[in-house]
Amino acid sequence: MTLLNVENLTVQFDTDEGRITAVDNVSFSLESGQVMGLVGESGSGKSVTAKALMQLNPRNAVYNGQSKISLTLLDDAPIDVLSLKTAKELKVVRGGAVSMIFQEPMASFAPAITIGKQMVEQLVLHKNLTKAQAKKLSVDMLDRVGISEADKRFDQYAFELSGGMRQRAMIAMALSTRPKLLIADEPTTALDVTIQAQVIDLMKDIVAEFGMGIIFITHDLGVIAQTADKIAVMYLGELVEQGSVRDVIRTPAHPYTQGLLNSLPKLEDLDKPLTPIPGDIPSPLERPSGCVFHTRCPQVSMGRCNVDIPPSVHVKDGHKASCFLIGDNGGPKL
Repeated sequence: MTLLNVENLTVQFDTDEGRITAVDNVSFSLESGQVMGLVGESGSGKSVTAKALMQLNPRNAVYNGQSKISLTLLDDAPIDVLSLKTAKELKVVRGGAVSMIFQEPMASFAPAITIGKQMVEQLVLHKNLTKAQAKKLSVDMLDRVGISEADKRFDQYAFELSGGMRQRAMIAMALSTRPKLLIADEPTTALDVTIQAQVIDLMKDIVAEFGMGIIFITHDLGVIAQTADKIAVMYLGELVEQGSVRDVIRTPAHPYTQGLLNSLPKLEDLDKPLTPIPGDIPSPLERPSGCVFHTRCPQVSMGRCNVDIPPSVHVKDGHKASCFLIGDNGGPKL
């Protein structure tokens, strides 16, 4: 079953410098029980895309008329997320059917309320449990994400926990409602390798147990390779390539995806110098014309790439990329 369908999502922000485009005409879908990795450099629009799925972007965010986010729950009719206006309507997607693990845990917990009280509050609100039932479930989830003495941590405040422990508590809080869709924004950044592995295994178990869909936002392609079923690569607000993990990692079609993979260290040749992508990602206030990647692309064709917007071309079934270098049959143009 298709859990999430995003069509032509464009998000702009009204600022003192004018209206800027953060996400431009993004489309993708996610099945129940599927994990999609959303990758790209900082400033690519990954978090803005994720927050749009719950309408969590700031009030100066503007969505164009063609943008559509459709969320299907059980056998009910799909929910048009962008049509939800009131807090009561948005409760369906905010913490109920959709949960989000934010990048900065300290900003996500109320500093004057204990971790446990916040977890219980959301469970009572969304799952119709008693406080005793909610506490039992919360302590169990804290224990499952690798927090020692979970019953003791339950009564502590966020500032009493280490950074890694706060991150794990936030993951436990997001998973405790057993959402249909989990958005994980850099969930393992503050964790050591051992805890990263525990959290990734936990997410896999939850997917298998509840058929949950996950959007996993990260810079770590290694984590994506062992976690996700499909990959969507973003650059400056656009989806430049998407497909299965196997296809995108083994045969990347877009020069940006190739650059990301080439910049990774190779275990078989640790002495080989890293190959970074030249330059920096441009500011949204200075979006390049034509292909947004042409200012950094080593294979750029001036007179075309800097003028025309490349279409999305099918490389093979389920694998597509937006680049003029890709021929009609999915191979490189000669």
